[in-house]
Amino acid sequence: MLSQRHGREDFTIITQDQMLEVLGSVLEILTLAVGALGTISLVVGGIGILTTMTISVNERISEVGLLRALGAARHQIMGLFLGEAMILGSAGGLAGLALGIGGAWLIHLLLPGLPVHIAWTYVLLSLGIAVGIGLLAGVVPALRAARLDPVQALRAE
Repeated sequence: MLSQRHGREDFTIITQDQMLEVLGSVLEILTLAVGALGTISLVVGGIGILTTMTISVNERISEVGLLRALGAARHQIMGLFLGEAMILGSAGGLAGLALGIGGAWLIHLLLPGLPVHIAWTYVLLSLGIAVGIGLLAGVVPALRAARLDPVQALRAE
């Protein structure tokens, strides 16, 4: 009917299944892009924690020497620095969650017709991943601190 009225075929017919297929491929690409950005953020955060903990160990060499001289075991020194790294990871994770939940709340406020849902299992999972990244990034500096010779560490300034 349209070909008869227009005299030529200047239109395209797209079925609903084809539209859903295109939408699905667009959403897959967006999901991959968001996943890549998240991965990059985690790597950068891990490097930041590693750097911070390395500086912390370097600044506190004499403190570690004193603790070791007073009888602290290597695992206690490791626990001290790993705990600090986990706290840094937790702080970063909580800051990210505050931004994410705040962004979701803002979207809900600006676009009340758009359904916004926060999956709390993913919130807890992301916080666990942030703590895990902090723990992994703190292993090398904590090992370095635990292996310090107490005598040499007390001589360091």
